[in-house]
Amino acid sequence: MPSDCTKPFSHLAHAVMRGAIIALGLSVSFTAQAQDIKAQDCNVNTPSDVEICPPTEQEATDLPAYPLDWVPLAAVPESLRDRQCINCDGRYIDPLAAEDTDTAPEDSEIFARADSSELMNDEVILIGSADAVQGYRHMRGDKVVVDRQQESAFLSGNVTLREPGVLLLGDSAEIYSKTGEAVVHNGEFVFHREHMRGSSDLMERDADGLIHIHNGTFTYCAPGENDWAVLTEVMEVDLEEGVATARNARIEVEGVPVFYSPWLRFPLDDRRRTGFLWPDFGNDSTGGLDITVPFYMNLAPNYDALYSPRYIEERGINHELNLRYLDPLLGFWSVGGTYMNHDDRYADETPDNVSDDRWLAVVKQSGLLDQRWRSTVDYSKASDVDYMKDLEPYSIDAQRKTSLRQLASMDYLGDRWLLNLEAEQFQSLADDIRDDYKKLPQFTAQYRASGTPFELQPIGLGQYSNFGSDEDRVTGERVYGEAGLRYPMLWSYGSLTPTVKYRQVNYELSDGEASFPSDNPSTSVPLASLDGSLIFERNTSFAGKSLLQTLEPHLYYLYSPYEDQTNQPDFDSAELTFTYYQLFRETRFSGHDRLDDANQISVGLTSRFLDDQNGRSLLSASIGQIYYFEDRKVRLLAAQPPLDASTSNIAGQLDFTPIETFGLRSSMVWDPGEDKMESAYFQSSYRADNDAIFNVGYSFLRPFSNASNQQDTEEVSVSSYFPVNKNWSLFAAMDYSLEGDESVEDMVGVEYDSCCWTFRLMHLRYFDNVSGKNPNFNDPDLERENTTQFQIVLKGMGGFGNRITDVMQDMIRGFEERDY
Repeated sequence: MPSDCTKPFSHLAHAVMRGAIIALGLSVSFTAQAQDIKAQDCNVNTPSDVEICPPTEQEATDLPAYPLDWVPLAAVPESLRDRQCINCDGRYIDPLAAEDTDTAPEDSEIFARADSSELMNDEVILIGSADAVQGYRHMRGDKVVVDRQQESAFLSGNVTLREPGVLLLGDSAEIYSKTGEAVVHNGEFVFHREHMRGSSDLMERDADGLIHIHNGTFTYCAPGENDWAVLTEVMEVDLEEGVATARNARIEVEGVPVFYSPWLRFPLDDRRRTGFLWPDFGNDSTGGLDITVPFYMNLAPNYDALYSPRYIEERGINHELNLRYLDPLLGFWSVGGTYMNHDDRYADETPDNVSDDRWLAVVKQSGLLDQRWRSTVDYSKASDVDYMKDLEPYSIDAQRKTSLRQLASMDYLGDRWLLNLEAEQFQSLADDIRDDYKKLPQFTAQYRASGTPFELQPIGLGQYSNFGSDEDRVTGERVYGEAGLRYPMLWSYGSLTPTVKYRQVNYELSDGEASFPSDNPSTSVPLASLDGSLIFERNTSFAGKSLLQTLEPHLYYLYSPYEDQTNQPDFDSAELTFTYYQLFRETRFSGHDRLDDANQISVGLTSRFLDDQNGRSLLSASIGQIYYFEDRKVRLLAAQPPLDASTSNIAGQLDFTPIETFGLRSSMVWDPGEDKMESAYFQSSYRADNDAIFNVGYSFLRPFSNASNQQDTEEVSVSSYFPVNKNWSLFAAMDYSLEGDESVEDMVGVEYDSCCWTFRLMHLRYFDNVSGKNPNFNDPDLERENTTQFQIVLKGMGGFGNRITDVMQDMIRGFEERDY
């Protein structure tokens, strides 16, 4: 609020100055009864008059001290020094950012100040540091002339017009109240939130609210830097729609024109707009030069389309289309696909009787209706098994896919029952991998108990599955059910939960290449378990830090008698990977084709170190083992012998996060009988204050069987994103096979990131192999694929080469693309 010397304009009967400053969206309108406005001495206290006073010392101190509101880094508060601020050596700080914008300026009184004033006929003249403030709108100039008859105002000399988020500077300005038009000469503008500035010879606001910029330029670079800029003869800015249209526009980099367009439209905010997106460029060994030019269509607020013609030098034109639709009842849908008529390279590599047309169809859906009905569709189908590796070379995830999922699912989330109906099948992407069984359909009903301690909790689960296959093998229907009771007991120092239940599985089979003695085998098996744990705590300290240490022993007894199941098929079951958490599961199989026998007790021990102030876990270590009282006779395959070891392998895991920027996770399985490691996993990650990322990992896996064609898998992985200085960064990743003494996949790149643009160059190499398995390095036909990509982003305008971002996020754990 101005000082006591400043007085508001009186009621409309005496004088009205309604203001709405619009400069690139700021307008000022004036209506005045000049006969009631008198220049007063500052000591005259007349409520109905305008006080014209020089600024006080405090008010002069509060005025913006930096041109264009650009504050150098040294003066920016620590809390506002993000990476963008550091890169730019400063940031825009809006002095009106804290203004209350809920109240319209028209509803506020106007306060004015000037060194002196004059009254000439129908004109009121404010001279010398003339200021006007109405709500969150501010106007300033060396001289302000208000014309009562024309309902206009003319500002000259060091004109400043501002609102929260917008600043306009100019030599002079004309504002017309009747039409809402405004003209600013030789002006500069700043949009604080958008990090955008510009200038023009002339800016006009027409009666429709559109801004016309003549001989203008704009950039997202910091003041004093002009790495790139867009220059236009005429640019039309629609702030309400958030879009600008430039004519005879050219993009200059370091003053050198690099792009020209007679017509160019671009968004001013993040609202969706129809138009061309930045193209993608690349080069790879599977197709040569690769160029994509996407065209986006904003068809309606709830649906849109993206068409991306893609030129691949050695293959042809691949047409890519993706449609998106959002509906409160039907949920979110994404329907897309690609089609290439005659793949030249594929035609040369395949027999004449194989079609060389390539295509991919993808449908995805997710919905939630009334917080009860949840739907999911995840359907993908390709023209051939080689599609992903041939036409998605820049995606490591696509290269590792062994199958495409085709799923449709509907869930009902009741208070006590969870119901699920789904159909699922897979398309194999490898000639030597058999397709999984189809579930057409599968229905599951599960009772959801309350879990309240010291109350009996019912157990209920029923599932019907119809398994089909396109191959000549046994198919059929399966019904699985289980029922029982659980009684959880929970105390502050531990828990104890006894469980009893009865399981049954029934089949109705059809003959295939493998026949069974009966077409309708069945098995019924009871199960009982007792799960108990204790928690011991003590206060301790380390390096002056107050800690809480826990010691948590865990015992789990499991009993289930043996029933012969050699006459049952295996539709969807597999042996679970043995880990620490497997110690406390009631089955060693996935699926419901095997009801395992058990008479065993699991012993586990966990110790944690917690921050006594906030409860954050700093260290957690666990180790455990299973002790078997009987052999396990139920096996996945009838020919497999019983498991006769009296103890399981020793499983352990470790999580270490002493600080929020560093984490280490490790797990291992040790075979005490053979005195050797069965599996091991190690992963550590560190993120420095300058956003540097360092990851180191190790994995080892011994195959479950002793088949001669299966080898140990042992790999070391490293990845890093390392800022060398404020602008330059290096990034790299590698998965290295210790058995083959060879890199399985590696990536290296360089990044230049300035205040207003980013450039990245990346080279990726990989072998065409199944994820989790080493390639056969002795295979003479083994070839290493490679791809080179580059990315240029003009900040605020977008850029091309976004495939690099996907690869970096996939291969560098913890890397996230910056918004700016």
